[in-house]
Amino acid sequence: MQKSSTITIDLAKTVFQIAFFNKFGILKSNTKMNEQRMLNFVAQHPEACVCMEACGTAHHFGRLFSKQGHEVKLVPAHIVAKYRTGNKNDANDALAIFEAIKRPNTYFVKVKTLEQQDLACLLRLRQGYIKQRTQLVNRARGLGLEYGVKIPKTVAQFKKHLPDYLEDADCHLTHQARFVLSQLLQELYHVEDLVKQTTDALTEMAKQVQACKLLVSLPGVSWIIASGLYARLGDASAYKCGRDASASIGLVPRHNGTGGNNIVLGITKRGDRYLRSLVVHGARAVVCAVQDKQDKLSCWIRNQASHNHLNKTTVALANKLVRMACAILKTGTPYQPQFA
Repeated sequence: MQKSSTITIDLAKTVFQIAFFNKFGILKSNTKMNEQRMLNFVAQHPEACVCMEACGTAHHFGRLFSKQGHEVKLVPAHIVAKYRTGNKNDANDALAIFEAIKRPNTYFVKVKTLEQQDLACLLRLRQGYIKQRTQLVNRARGLGLEYGVKIPKTVAQFKKHLPDYLEDADCHLTHQARFVLSQLLQELYHVEDLVKQTTDALTEMAKQVQACKLLVSLPGVSWIIASGLYARLGDASAYKCGRDASASIGLVPRHNGTGGNNIVLGITKRGDRYLRSLVVHGARAVVCAVQDKQDKLSCWIRNQASHNHLNKTTVALANKLVRMACAILKTGTPYQPQFA
């Protein structure tokens, strides 16, 4: 028997599926509602536990219901899918959420604060501009190859050599091709400015967050990485240990086995791919700069590098950094090299 009634909500943009279970776990209703009716229905049951999938608008409604005094649980969508019976529809999804939360091993997503949400928005904006910048360079390189012009790959080399090709009268570029490439170059300059503005805004906000100030004390963690870790992990109270936090980013090994024979494979690559790439790049900078440093972490890195590939050592350090970040967020203490 449950201590209180439960409301499971299959979120959507306009039509919400609401399933209501009493304290004995008996289904009393499973109906569709618009947003206002849904809010009124939840407000009429102040003792209820509100459960939703961790999808779009989940954190917004989670904050709203938490302020009203409800216990809010966000279940990852891939876990809900395992407990769905029958075809996929809103009614079955609402029932599957209830089945998922009853399982003792189900883990939940912690509702993000507005501070975390702001950092996540800036990170996504920056990520989109960087992707757009790469697309512009690739598009221009592809068009240039059709005229026999081979533009270097990197953004810096691209900006350095493309103006020379545009001014070179002996290359095979036509008037229209020069116009197109010059437009792409100007657009690239504009996107570069947007990347810089977004990075500055993200860094400025991160410097005002106490958790980010603690995280930048970690080796290889910049303000960008610190903001990403805080936006993802929060106060780390949702994780039992550091390995759970690392697993949520996809930095722990996959396992495959049967009959008692387990094989350890590469990392799972689950969770936030962009954040994982940032942490790995930060770890790579630490590994490459270890040299003759004598602190415990540097000695551990050299020991790992002595019998592992550089990439494997880098990922192992990234795993360790996320675990240490989880400990820092839980305890509120900065990085302590003597315990690394």
